[in-house]
Amino acid sequence: MTVISAVPTLPVGALFSQTRREFASWYSRLWGPLGALATGVSRPRVGERVLDACCGSGASALPAARAVGAAGHVDAVDMAGALLDQGRAEADRQGLAHLRFHRGDVTAWRADAPYDLVQCCYGVFFFPDMDAGTRHLVDLVRPGGRIALSTWVGGGMDSMVRRAREAASAVRPLPAPPTAPDPRTRVDSADGLAAWLRSFGLVDVAVHRVDYRVPLLGDDAWMFLLGAAPRRFVLGMDEQQLGRVRDRLHADMAAAGHSHLDASSLIAVGVRPR
Repeated sequence: MTVISAVPTLPVGALFSQTRREFASWYSRLWGPLGALATGVSRPRVGERVLDACCGSGASALPAARAVGAAGHVDAVDMAGALLDQGRAEADRQGLAHLRFHRGDVTAWRADAPYDLVQCCYGVFFFPDMDAGTRHLVDLVRPGGRIALSTWVGGGMDSMVRRAREAASAVRPLPAPPTAPDPRTRVDSADGLAAWLRSFGLVDVAVHRVDYRVPLLGDDAWMFLLGAAPRRFVLGMDEQQLGRVRDRLHADMAAAGHSHLDASSLIAVGVRPR
């Protein structure tokens, strides 16, 4: 699972591990609230078995573990070891012994028993094959169980990615974006996400839109760039180059009057037929 970007490249897990401090700086304002919202829609129940795929540091796994209680079980799987360490520390602090963090590729994850609920927040578009990876997640759900996914609304988060690429490319040439269609565009609208989930045979699919915006103050935009996937655009840059990208990003956002991060999301739940 490799990010296609400027040379050098890093696997997704290593990329997010490398930026663990910047990622954590956004947890309370972005990842934590979005994870809680997603879990509010997926509604883990007392005693259920839950798989949290692409769990990061536990933004949705932690509230899921609180919901299922000690009678339940949550497996949280991700490739970013440093983020998993953060999640384990928080689970220990909250006394959630039934929440287990595992380092691994969730598209190859196997369990001893099927899950009542599989949830994946903002992760399916990182799969090498989005359809095959999601099919695997569906196969891990018991008949009558649920799968819940969250994705970004088109025109929101992708605007930040575009600004990051433009700022970085002004400092160092980047490879042209892939000519193949961006898989995120297939799931960035309510109709598209619902139709895609139904293509896996899921029924009773419901999609909820959450409009979520975070004010950008001071170095917020730069810290987000360093702590999220768009950081791939600045891999291998020296301090002088990084400073130029930072200045370019700030100037671009100021000129556009861009004062917030648009993290508007779609949260969908579907049921695997019995």
